[in-house]
Amino acid sequence: MGVWAWLKDIILRATIQPMRLTPDRFEQLAFDIAAEILAELPPDLQAEAETVLLEIADTPTREQAPKDGLMLLGLYEGVPLIARHANTTLLHPDRITLFQNALQAMARTEVELRAHIRKTLIHELGHFFGFDEDELHERGWG
Repeated sequence: MGVWAWLKDIILRATIQPMRLTPDRFEQLAFDIAAEILAELPPDLQAEAETVLLEIADTPTREQAPKDGLMLLGLYEGVPLIARHANTTLLHPDRITLFQNALQAMARTEVELRAHIRKTLIHELGHFFGFDEDELHERGWG
């Protein structure tokens, strides 16, 4: 292999390699970003959002995986605040799951990964507060 071909191969591999963190480091990063987002919310919304569980998984379960085969970065599971009534009984806590493999595949650096985690958390919190996909896209959080 010539020098130029070798250099091109190295550059190509470097530009398409996804970010890889240990599960512990990814979890710490996600929880730090979640704390930053919560701190930016008004107190009443912050109190509501603090009740949502944050979980990290490598990939979606079979039940969580989108039927259209698209890559899923995160998922809100629960009853949105606007859909609740005074007598609503929640059988399961609200939950946001971040999918580490998909989020890492979107980023080459930790800075990019932080941005994707932040956008995904805000998107999923938007579902918790009652925004649908169209409304989230309109606000730039799609």
